[in-house]
Amino acid sequence: MIFAAVDPDDLASCVSCGLCLPHCPTYRITGNDSQSPRGRIELVAAVRGGEIPLDDGVRHSLNSCVQCMGCLPACPSSVRYDRIIAPVIDELASTSARKVMVKRFLFRALTAIAALAQRLHLMPRRFPIPPVAVRMRRLRVPAASKNNRGEVILFRGCVMDMWYRQVHQATVDVLSRLGYNVRLSDPGMCCGALHAHAGIAEPASKLTANVRKCHSGSILIVNSAGCGAHLLRHAEGLGEVVDVMEFVSRHLDESPLDLGSRSDDVVVVHDACHLRNIQGSHLATHRVLDLFYEVRSIPDDGLCCGAGGAYAIDHAASAKHIVDRKNEAIQSVLDAQVRYISSGNPGCSGQLQAHRPQTWNALTIVHPIELVARALGSEDRHQSHHQGDADRS
Repeated sequence: MIFAAVDPDDLASCVSCGLCLPHCPTYRITGNDSQSPRGRIELVAAVRGGEIPLDDGVRHSLNSCVQCMGCLPACPSSVRYDRIIAPVIDELASTSARKVMVKRFLFRALTAIAALAQRLHLMPRRFPIPPVAVRMRRLRVPAASKNNRGEVILFRGCVMDMWYRQVHQATVDVLSRLGYNVRLSDPGMCCGALHAHAGIAEPASKLTANVRKCHSGSILIVNSAGCGAHLLRHAEGLGEVVDVMEFVSRHLDESPLDLGSRSDDVVVVHDACHLRNIQGSHLATHRVLDLFYEVRSIPDDGLCCGAGGAYAIDHAASAKHIVDRKNEAIQSVLDAQVRYISSGNPGCSGQLQAHRPQTWNALTIVHPIELVARALGSEDRHQSHHQGDADRS
């Protein structure tokens, strides 16, 4: 049976009320019900029941889901759309070219090519890759102290470690300032989030199991919303998985830190879908940044930016329409005081960077933990007694 892995009770729980529609980015840009959670659920049920064939049109409607899960908090019937679409994407991907995605050696090669192309000014502006260093900075980690408040492990991941290592350094600096011993996960350890998003279930499961094996019972700090959401959904036996801004929000008040005076800079916070819709921890970023900056929210109820793992590459046209709507919402809260747009997910940061209007040239797109580190002066004040992480890969 096609889509046999989908629970029929989950399908039956949808009452087709349509309250999910305003929160679905693909429905918003098409107005087509087959591009909505409600419509996709009906298609899955019909295919599963043998009422319609799994033709190209149905495949397109199902594969076009960004998997932002904006429908989850919007649904009054608590329909588990995530449990419906995940096995569907897995089954569709089993016969697609996407199953070759995300091999680490290919990712290393892509990173090297991207770094060279950027230096030769050959990288297309619309490609969602941030400026990549040819030689990545060595992470500075303070030596462990017996007087600290405990140990946490920073999950380095793959995309974050290769493309956003400055975010890792800011994370280490802030956690150390809060009084925690920070240990790094192994370099190159992937959680499988990108694989799972692309429907490559078996490799994703193996990668997640490896994280669980290595860090069972640990407090795992994650600064990529996509990785954090994936690990939380598969956290049984792993220990505590917590987004870095949520962790800082919980423990900042317990710290004797002098927070100093607030900056005059204004930060517009972009709520990553994986923080808002899956982890439910997006407000932690607002709470923490509000201690140091004036914070503005984007008035679109957290609508997706169109990044969606590899969605912006696989469905470039749709992703462009989605991010254009996001940019319009951001533009509505911009003025001369705004200096930063902050997002806690690398895919979102890359998507916003790749499609930023030219009028945003004075704005910096940055991870919120970098702004916290900057406000605390972590990089300037705490460079002594550091032990180097020998890995440069």
